[in-house]
Amino acid sequence: MAMAGPWVIPTVNTPMDDGLLVLAQWLSPGFPLGSFAYSQGLESAIADGVVGDAETLELWLADTLAHGTGRTDAILIRTANAATDRNALSEVDAAARAFASCAGRSIELHDMGAAFSNTVDAVWAFGLDGLSFPVGFGAACRARGIDVDRAGPFYLHAGVANVVAAAQRLMPLGQTRAQGVIAALSPLCERVAAETRGATPDDIATASFAADIAAMRHETLEPRIFRT
Repeated sequence: MAMAGPWVIPTVNTPMDDGLLVLAQWLSPGFPLGSFAYSQGLESAIADGVVGDAETLELWLADTLAHGTGRTDAILIRTANAATDRNALSEVDAAARAFASCAGRSIELHDMGAAFSNTVDAVWAFGLDGLSFPVGFGAACRARGIDVDRAGPFYLHAGVANVVAAAQRLMPLGQTRAQGVIAALSPLCERVAAETRGATPDDIATASFAADIAAMRHETLEPRIFRT
C-alpha cells in the first residue's frame, strides 16, 4: 500500500518572482505538449456546419468554457493544487480520467498530461509522473509556488488560443478576427476560473452537450486533421 506523504518540495519565491514567466513558458505554443494536434471536437463541428465564422466560433468556445471542459479543467486544477500528498493527487487524477466525456477527451488528457509531466519533471524535478494535463498543471503550480488564482485564467486562455489556432486551419478565419475572438473570451476565462474557487470533483458537471457530441463524432470523422 502506498504511503501518504509529501510528493514535492515547494519552491519559495522571491518578491520579484510571481511565476508569470514560468506560466508563460508552460503554456507557450513552443512548450512540447503536442496541443496543436487537438481541436476538442471543433473539427467535427465545422464539418457539420455548426461553426463557420468568427461569431459562431466565439459562441462555441464560450459554451465550452462556461459549461464544459473549460470549467471542468479549472476545477481539476484547483483540486490538484490543493492536494497535500501523492494519494490525494492520485485520486484527483483518477477523477479527471473518469469524467472524460469520450475516448478522444481521454486521449487528450493522457497524452498532453504525459508530455507536460515529462518535460516539467526533466527541467524542474517536481515528480508529476504522468498526471493528466489539468491535474499535472495544478500540481506543478503548487510545487512552483504559483498562485492558482493567477494560473487558472492563464490555462483557460491558452486553451482558447489553441482551439482558435485549429479553427484557422479548418475554415476562413484571418489573423485579426482570430485575435478578436481570443480577446473577447479573455474576461470569460477569468470569470470561470474565479467561479471555481472552493470547488471539488463533486462539482464537475457539463451542459456543453453539443461539444461533447462533436468530440464523440470526431472519433469516426473521415477525413480529419486533428486527433480530437
